[in-house]
Amino acid sequence: MATDFSVIDHILEDYRSKGYFPSAVCQVFRGTETLYRCTVGDVTPETWFDLASVSKLICTTMVLSVMEEGRLAPEDLILSHLPENGPGPVTRQRLATVTVEQVMTHTSGIVPWYPFYADGRDFYTVLEHVLSTTPVETGMAYSDLNFMLMGQVFSHITGLTLREGLEQYIKGPMGITEMAYGPVAPETCAPSCYGNQIEQRMCAERGITFDGWRPNGVPVRGECNDGNAYYYWHGASGHAGVFASAGALSKLGQFFLTTDRPMFRRAMETDICGRGLGFERGLTYPDGCGHTGFTGTSLWVSRTHDLGAVILTNKFYRPEGEPPGNSNEFRRAVHYALLGRTPPPVV
Repeated sequence: MATDFSVIDHILEDYRSKGYFPSAVCQVFRGTETLYRCTVGDVTPETWFDLASVSKLICTTMVLSVMEEGRLAPEDLILSHLPENGPGPVTRQRLATVTVEQVMTHTSGIVPWYPFYADGRDFYTVLEHVLSTTPVETGMAYSDLNFMLMGQVFSHITGLTLREGLEQYIKGPMGITEMAYGPVAPETCAPSCYGNQIEQRMCAERGITFDGWRPNGVPVRGECNDGNAYYYWHGASGHAGVFASAGALSKLGQFFLTTDRPMFRRAMETDICGRGLGFERGLTYPDGCGHTGFTGTSLWVSRTHDLGAVILTNKFYRPEGEPPGNSNEFRRAVHYALLGRTPPPVV
């Protein structure tokens, strides 16, 4: 398959001109080579971006590594890998039959979001409050709390922090240098936002108060956009917090394109309510899987085509807050163009 990469150049410039993002880096790769790399806006190929929820694939990679070591299995009950004196009684009742697989596929029944930083108590105390005051979600309910839990599972099993796990299970074995949990050097990063305007609105809508917000008019650079990751987890959580360059994230994608390790293959092949083990499936990821990030980032890999793409943007770097347009429309335009196909409509 020969791709006319000038088409990708045009897509990037077109969506930037329409205000979807101020800056972007796109890198396309096969299992062992880089096929294409382009930048638009005020960034370089080496610029680091706040990955936001693409961090869930970082946590997933660490968790799958522990599964390969035989210390964890998708069928295990999640409570069996949490501290004995951690979860409260309601948490234990709600999670009594919940498996690791259900947590990783967002079918655990846990509410999608809660501002832990507005409460400030220890994780299991706040989780007890959340599960005591929210109903069981049905079907697939994408939840940051699921991967906060997976970060706790990883640390409980290994005795490592997520920062240590990133070094031991990803950066070292894969030869990745340009990746880290925040905060990171501001001069290496694209700014991601101004303050936390969207989360301020989310808290206000729920009647929740918090007095520690970053100033709305000041660019956030080198600190993660996500409020729970920044204010509560001090930069490192299973659900968010990782910064990386396009080249670094491409190396992770190349690992998933080429690995024959059974648990990693299973993670990509699982399809439960449109989710793999830590991966997202669906129309945004033609013939493959991947993950998106709130800040405008994504990773797509297709073993069918031996092809993958990293797209890094800073779509919320806008003083007025939310940008126009649906980021998945832009992502699909790139991914399907790489396959010479017309993207399906965004719904």
